[in-house]
Amino acid sequence: MGEPLMKRYSNSTIFTIVLLVILASSADAQVGRGKFGFGLSAGPSLMQSDLKTNEVSYGASVDLSYALENNFGLTSSLGFDSYSGKNYANQNALSTVFRGHFAASYDFLPKQVLNPFVYGGGGMMFFYPRIDNGPSLITGWSNPWNFYLVGGVGVDYFIDESWSLIVAGEGTYTFSDRMDGYKSGVDDSFLRVSVGVRYYLFDRSTVQRIVDAVRR
Repeated sequence: MGEPLMKRYSNSTIFTIVLLVILASSADAQVGRGKFGFGLSAGPSLMQSDLKTNEVSYGASVDLSYALENNFGLTSSLGFDSYSGKNYANQNALSTVFRGHFAASYDFLPKQVLNPFVYGGGGMMFFYPRIDNGPSLITGWSNPWNFYLVGGVGVDYFIDESWSLIVAGEGTYTFSDRMDGYKSGVDDSFLRVSVGVRYYLFDRSTVQRIVDAVRR
């Protein structure tokens, strides 16, 4: 009884060591730096607003990134969120938000398989608050547009040199108190968690060749 158990333990230990070696080798082969990334992400979000209740909602986005040769990178995102809750009359309050932003990022372990990062930036959003899918609670062409700041933390797990999985959590501060259609004097904000996948292409040398070809 003890010998098979010891054998299974030894096999598990060997498997763990081999796995760590494989991960370390793939980390050395990681060529995510200097590449453009294209990805999709989705997840739950929560609006901090003037409503009586704010329910957990969901959204999705298309994400672009460019990792520089050092620890820094540039990212952009274009997406939407659909928020819901109850106002103080117990009516169903809805708000659809279309958003886009640019941000700078910092990678703590840029050449490793598991890479924690932080990011921050700003963008513009268009929001459509309403009651029970009725007309917008905000009138005027420019009123539904608003600037916002965004920041967050995440982890990038590279499956190989071209694909990665990303988990991130972020906060968004808006400069509007009418994202939900109501105004009380405190600007609305959002919390968001997302899970995404990203594909990396066109390293710096490839981009330079394209630029040189265009210049000719």
